[in-house]
Amino acid sequence: MVHNGIEYGDMQLISEIYDLLKNVGGLDNQELHKVFAEWNQGELKSFLIEITARLMTKRDDKDKNNYLLDS
Repeated sequence: MVHNGIEYGDMQLISEIYDLLKNVGGLDNQELHKVFAEWNQGELKSFLIEITARLMTKRDDKDKNNYLLDS
């Protein structure tokens, strides 16, 4: 149960960071991918950071011109 609480805290932190970098910092999906991928090489390395980095470059299946997170 404690593990799930920590994991949910990590997910909330990742989403808050995404929001700040995207909406305040003005980073696009490619830049966000680079940030999260770089973080996943250091002490922040985790499965959640890894899949977040990969998700930044995922295209929408219905419209390949849009990223999944921008749809």
